[in-house]
Amino acid sequence: MQVNILGTMTIHHRVQDISVQPNRVRTILALLALSCGKVVSTEQFVDELWAERPPTNTRNALQASMTRLRRLLQSITGPNVEVIRTSTNGYLLDLPPESVDSKRFDGLASRGAALLSTEPARAYEVLESALRIWRGTALLDVNSGALCRSEAVRLTERRLDVRKQIVEARLAIDSHHGLVSELKQLVAEHPSDERLSELLMVALYRSGRQSDALAAFHAVRSWLASEFGLEPGPRLRQMQQAILNQDNDLERMPDPRYAIAGG
Repeated sequence: MQVNILGTMTIHHRVQDISVQPNRVRTILALLALSCGKVVSTEQFVDELWAERPPTNTRNALQASMTRLRRLLQSITGPNVEVIRTSTNGYLLDLPPESVDSKRFDGLASRGAALLSTEPARAYEVLESALRIWRGTALLDVNSGALCRSEAVRLTERRLDVRKQIVEARLAIDSHHGLVSELKQLVAEHPSDERLSELLMVALYRSGRQSDALAAFHAVRSWLASEFGLEPGPRLRQMQQAILNQDNDLERMPDPRYAIAGG
């Protein structure tokens, strides 16, 4: 059995995807999945489900929703399989971490990042497999509190890091063709991410478009000035200078000093 949260929440069993209803039950399963194999305390469930408006008897309300989830899981795995276990102060999802898609994604993302500086071709394969796990926005249909929201943000940011690392891997194996349009879209979606602009400048330069690479620098510089009153950071300015100088090192990008951490 697998729990999928990178998109709409589903439980995958054999060849079937089962939706999880209602909202409160989805949130409970999301909390359990995010801490797969570890106890989630009753207080964490209460904070996530009801925040500042808990019901009169939160323990009974939580137990009622937990019972619904247990029944759903047993309808999938059979009555003799206990997937949710009760501890003295909470509950845990008794599944291996790789049974949760976000855990698989994190593992592959870390493996790919570790390979980036030494085996970029292999890193590209691993990072692509990490990205393919996603089916949509993380925790898309979970009516969540602070913990689920913060985890959704973390996963979304890491997904972007993986996309940048894939670009770095392709540049490292001299596979820059076709990257320009993809990077332009990413820069448009994340204009404050200077690393994306750096990578776009390299891809343009390697495509024989030096003037366009410099125009990309001036575009992000103008955006930073108008939005925040800021100048580009030192790495982006160094990239501009390297392009002006037609630095030979641009053909050996990415510079390992600029590699994105695997987190």
